[in-house]
Amino acid sequence: MSDIKNNADLQEFDISPVTDGTITSVPGVLTSSCHCGIRKFKDDFSIIFIPGETACSAVFTKNKFAAAPVIITKEQLSRCRKINAVLINSGIANACTGVQGIDNARKTIKVAAEYLNLHEENIIISSTGRIGRQLPLDKIEKGIAYCSKNLSLVHGHRTAKAILTIDKHPKEVAFRFNLNGKEAVIGGIAKGSVMVEPDMATTLSFIATDARIDSRVMDAVLKECVEETFNCISTDGCQSTNDMIVAIAGNSSEVYISEKDFHSYNCFRAVLMKCLDELSRKVVEDAEGATKFVELMITGSENKNQARQIGKRIANSILFKTAMYGEDINWGRIAAAIGSHEGDLDPFLVDISIDGIFLMKNGMAVDFDIEKTNDLLKNKYISFNINLNSGNTSARILTSDISYEYIKINALYKKQQ
Repeated sequence: MSDIKNNADLQEFDISPVTDGTITSVPGVLTSSCHCGIRKFKDDFSIIFIPGETACSAVFTKNKFAAAPVIITKEQLSRCRKINAVLINSGIANACTGVQGIDNARKTIKVAAEYLNLHEENIIISSTGRIGRQLPLDKIEKGIAYCSKNLSLVHGHRTAKAILTIDKHPKEVAFRFNLNGKEAVIGGIAKGSVMVEPDMATTLSFIATDARIDSRVMDAVLKECVEETFNCISTDGCQSTNDMIVAIAGNSSEVYISEKDFHSYNCFRAVLMKCLDELSRKVVEDAEGATKFVELMITGSENKNQARQIGKRIANSILFKTAMYGEDINWGRIAAAIGSHEGDLDPFLVDISIDGIFLMKNGMAVDFDIEKTNDLLKNKYISFNINLNSGNTSARILTSDISYEYIKINALYKKQQ
């Protein structure tokens, strides 16, 4: 189920995946991770360090209960875009922690500035884990002390694991690209397997590049790429309090990206899009308790917003998701989800198909080979096409099924260490 457009972009712009790629595949990026004691056994604190004159851009959750690290990182970026260090802890979200939680986030940055020999304005912070608990600053300082002395070019994979909570698999990727005979790299890591319906990004994701690009241009291209990737996935319809995607340009290569140079801009957009697409797909594939990875192609819509909203209605339908787990071609659940869309829609124009087999045509049931369609649902990867036949716009939404295991995992969340 590869993205044909992105693959075409790879060839057009001389983009290639980095073998075993991660965030430290980007020249100049250092990371370190350790177990500071927030969690019982696993690594729970990390630092991503990018020296020099950087340019940082980010997008955040729209949740009204935005966590303290989201509030403070927004505050930091409003004053300075030269970010040299990202502090990340797992195990405690530092959300719904009031003034003390915000103060603890600021204190964490202050302590890190001393150990890393940086100005406080050049550091941002991110947290993930259980909501409502205060950060243990004594343990956090131990993590800062260790990580600041052990920053390395080879710890990317360890950091990709350290930022996880109850994810099963790390999510990391890197791509190399060439412009005018010069080479640059984009690499990233992400975490997330639950609370994946953010309408901005999802969970936590950290991207780095050595390309030269200013923060204003990065803002534009990051927002554009997030809209087409992380904003088009959902595993459970639940929005997190801590979501953020951070992208930092180290500006150390000889590759220059400018909005006035359409070729360089489009190349950077293509490789960033591919990077975020890979990470977002990994998030859905790692969805808690999931057994199916479902692609919903919404075509023939009046506009992008309509296509996305209808796709999300289907993706977040508990009835649809449980039907996918039960391998039941109950397409009526798709039709009902489409019909719940609050905007204008002509139901007598809508077609629903799976792998080219029509289940509904012009809003009406059609005869189809039910054995063949049920066999398709036995696959891990499933693709539906919903054609609204009302326009020329489309959107792709990625989602998963919901299983007994999902309930078990989240019912016992507090026991996860």
